[in-house]
Amino acid sequence: MQVDIGRVGDPPSHEWKGDRKTMNDALRTKLNLLITAVVAFAVGLGIAARLDLTPAGLARIADNPPLNIQVVEPVPVEDGFLPQAGFSEIAERVTPAVVTIFVERTIPEHSREGGALPPAFEDFFRQQQAPQRVRGSGSGFIVSEDGYIVTNNHVVEGADQINIQLSDRREFTARLVGRDPTTDVALLKLDADNLTPVTLGSSDATRVGEWVLAIGSPGFRGVGGPLLTTVTAGIVSAKGRNINIIEAFANRNEDNLAIEDFIQTDAVINPGNSGGPLVNIRGEVIGVNSAIASNTGSYQGYGFAVPIDLVQEVIDDLVEYGEVRRALLGVSIQAVDDTEARYYELDEVAGAKVMGVNEGMAAARAGIHVGDVIVEVEGERVESVPDLQRKIRRHEPGETVAVTVVRRDDLKRETVEVELMDAGDLSRQAAPQLVEAESSDRLGIEVEDLTREVRRALDLPRSMEGVVIVSADQYGPYARRSLGNLRGTVITSINRAPIRDVTDYREAVEAMEPGDVVGIDVFNPESGQRVPLTVAIPK
Repeated sequence: MQVDIGRVGDPPSHEWKGDRKTMNDALRTKLNLLITAVVAFAVGLGIAARLDLTPAGLARIADNPPLNIQVVEPVPVEDGFLPQAGFSEIAERVTPAVVTIFVERTIPEHSREGGALPPAFEDFFRQQQAPQRVRGSGSGFIVSEDGYIVTNNHVVEGADQINIQLSDRREFTARLVGRDPTTDVALLKLDADNLTPVTLGSSDATRVGEWVLAIGSPGFRGVGGPLLTTVTAGIVSAKGRNINIIEAFANRNEDNLAIEDFIQTDAVINPGNSGGPLVNIRGEVIGVNSAIASNTGSYQGYGFAVPIDLVQEVIDDLVEYGEVRRALLGVSIQAVDDTEARYYELDEVAGAKVMGVNEGMAAARAGIHVGDVIVEVEGERVESVPDLQRKIRRHEPGETVAVTVVRRDDLKRETVEVELMDAGDLSRQAAPQLVEAESSDRLGIEVEDLTREVRRALDLPRSMEGVVIVSADQYGPYARRSLGNLRGTVITSINRAPIRDVTDYREAVEAMEPGDVVGIDVFNPESGQRVPLTVAIPK
């Protein structure tokens, strides 16, 4: 068929004008339909994003069948290795083992969010309000064919009832085998057989930069029904992270036994995915997704998972004993920073500084003191606080280990034999001697002598010598490194030299040079504890 489109300069014909008008009308109709579809899709996405209804988990010792799990030898993933079909094969292999966990909790009477009521309304609401049942959901994964399931403690803590939905939509009521708030791990059991379990890998062998998948099954209702299995991809961003979050999950664990040794990943972990597996590109589970770091409550690129090597230790104990048996030194510790490393004359910024010692416990009996820096365990260098926790975890309660410390009083290295204690023996009455403040004038503090009136006001022993801090510059070197209230703290020595009065104190301060690192021993009258502090003098 020939179409006469005319020649350049020829006047357009009537027929061509009509055809062009018809084509324009058809084009407008198609564009309008396309725009309408795009707007409807965007609105749908907005509604779905706003319908994040995820609500925010008691141990019972029972005769549990043996836990038989599939564990592979720890082998790092080869550099440059990527599945040819992307991550689909891994997802298809692992997702049948991922479950949705539905929990029901009872909120006690008078428990209200949003603060206290005005006094005039308290009695009224006490009469009207009854205990409420609330529901929540999270994720978990099957670790044995006979129905053991791993999840987070915070998913099931406080639950009156726990129901499990498998990937094939079958539902079961689960029994809580046990939970460990200090690691945020819990173990459930279904009465079922021939289930599809995951294969456990090695978090220790996992390297920063490896590809990982975060898999979950949130279970909360979105547009079109419950949101079940989700898979996101990323890399291992870091290992051994401590983000001080488990105490919140563990209901402010009073024993200060929380172990934070998280794997950090940028794979998206959203609400409801807690308890799901973090998987490497061989389909092996290397962690349990637990938390995100966010200013908004939404994902911002920082996800954290409990390493699977730690999880295995926890669930083995829960099955065998109904509780976790953990070896402890009986100390509270903090990371060594550059200032501490310079003061203790360490070769590198590494180790764990002892900030408190439990009286009568393992470390105290072995002669470890407040202010010592632990640099080795069994001859292996201690890199950080999580690294020290890992090294102690390898041992059983009652075992004796060699711990090397650098002493604060003379900076000498000394190795002591410590018979490790059981975490269950740590009583709340034997609270650790915790630390409180820091030092120097060039330090930004003002001190006074310990007069009779000051001693009486602070209830100080008669034999105590030193100077009392009466004010401090909140931006000064002393205050910046302080961990608590400064006023009323007594400085008893500086750089291992006793401070008896203001004259001694001023002489010590005048001897300080810019860039010096100063060790100060203080006494906190509120806690009755002696505290070792280290302060860097600004250059």
